[in-house]
Amino acid sequence: MFRNSSVLTAFLLATCLFSCSEDKGGTPAGGGTGGAGGSGATGGGGGSAGMVPSNAAFCADSCIGSEFTPATGRPVNSCCVAVGEPGRSASNPYLLRTTDTDEYSDPKGGPPDLSCFDAANYPKQPPPDGNKKKASLAGVITTFANGGCVAEDLIGSNAVTVEVYTVQRTGDPATDGALGTLVGTALVANDQMPIEQEVVTNCNDDPKLNRKYEYPDVPMYTELVVKSYGNGWAPLYSYNLYISEDDPDYDAGTNSYDYDVRALAEGDFQTIPTVAIGKTITAGNGAIGGEVHDCNNIRLQFARVDVSVGRKGLVYFNDDEDDPLPDVTRTDIGTGKTALYSALDITVKDPKGTYARLAGAGLVPSSDGDKLVSLGYFDVRVFPNSVTSVTLRGLRPFQVPK
Repeated sequence: MFRNSSVLTAFLLATCLFSCSEDKGGTPAGGGTGGAGGSGATGGGGGSAGMVPSNAAFCADSCIGSEFTPATGRPVNSCCVAVGEPGRSASNPYLLRTTDTDEYSDPKGGPPDLSCFDAANYPKQPPPDGNKKKASLAGVITTFANGGCVAEDLIGSNAVTVEVYTVQRTGDPATDGALGTLVGTALVANDQMPIEQEVVTNCNDDPKLNRKYEYPDVPMYTELVVKSYGNGWAPLYSYNLYISEDDPDYDAGTNSYDYDVRALAEGDFQTIPTVAIGKTITAGNGAIGGEVHDCNNIRLQFARVDVSVGRKGLVYFNDDEDDPLPDVTRTDIGTGKTALYSALDITVKDPKGTYARLAGAGLVPSSDGDKLVSLGYFDVRVFPNSVTSVTLRGLRPFQVPK
């Protein structure tokens, strides 16, 4: 999920990598090194348990393969993942909903919705035989980064191929999160797909020319992965797709689910690592990227995330929705308006993918002191020379503890 920047921008960002920070003192809001935990952190600031979020009961038995291991500068135990301490921004220590982006925003600026992590509000389980129901995925094929500015970008010799897979859940790191069965037949973008224009600022002020698509007969109430790839496009595996009839993106009238498929230009696959960590992704390695949302699928700012596997760097992005770039001044602060993050240069030991868990945490105010909260987790696989995309968006029915 990367976008090319100018040489000057890349140089300035890379120069800033090890020297820029909004809070150079590194002291969390609320005081000392344990301040972000407040009265809501049941694990305190030290010890092998780490700082445990107050709402983490939902993930107590979810860990796969290993227990929590603290890492340097990452004391929070969010569902067995070592995450950096939130609340370190001088301007605002607390989770904040985005109000002014085109997608996934709350213009009213309400408080973050974290209710789905409470046992009384866990998402309901699917109806009997729910996974036998089918719907169409429908939306546009578009680019996260470069491309899409001319009609031929997504078709012809540069056609984007889209595949939908079920997900294997085995509880074994060797196989958990692996691709299951291919759903239907791969879809290849073509000139018969209508163009839908998108107003952006990064196509020389011309609109982006997305292609409308429909992928039929996708199983509902089933965990799915969408893969996009092609000549000139790096493989992008998008996890955390789950179609239910009570999801606002599901249209009962057309029996379709509104879902936009992203394509990632191969050149952009290396741009963000070059800017953010000063080197390209090692051949054969991969990355994890995505957004952090609340239970109502609204973008969250000032959230911290991390992954359970080794990575060369983790970066958050700036506030430009049309042209998101890594913002190294946010390294110790967390997500911006776009809620974007990326964990870079992850070692992939298996051609079929390496297991990894993503988890998030944040800080909210409460009557009895600042409260450390979990923002959920998701188990994925990272594939060679590819990006795994996963957006945290609350607790999913298949994650509800037994």
